[in-house]
Amino acid sequence: MSVRIRTEISDSEEIIIRCREKNDETKRLILAIEEALAREDTLTLSSSGANYYMPRSEILYFESSNGTVYAHTKDNIYTAHYKLCELEDLLAPHFARVSKSAVANLMQISSVKREVVGNGVLTFYGCDKRVWFSRAYFKLLQYKLNEMRNY
Repeated sequence: MSVRIRTEISDSEEIIIRCREKNDETKRLILAIEEALAREDTLTLSSSGANYYMPRSEILYFESSNGTVYAHTKDNIYTAHYKLCELEDLLAPHFARVSKSAVANLMQISSVKREVVGNGVLTFYGCDKRVWFSRAYFKLLQYKLNEMRNY
């Protein structure tokens, strides 16, 4: 069986499978694509000895403390088995480094408050959680927020 794979640029994201008939091979391909898309949208995190498959959109920020990376959601804190630099690459472009010890979800930030000294605080939609950002990352944070919000 010869299969051509072609990519087209479009305004919307859509996967179309053209085939002569919907057989077992086609069904396996559809299932593989659906599983790949579902995996991409979640991240495996731990808490109290259990693994949780957390949608990336629910994660507010990651912070590193004493060699462990924690993922913060509105209601809970989980352990992430990644380094912050790995998370930056894995979760781009919706997440960005905001300090040496934190990576934040740009789509969940509700306000950016810069302090007189240069550092500042990020707040998130629907909760009281806050994370500090450092002045070294402020320009990049500001650029990425403008880019994401104007997209």
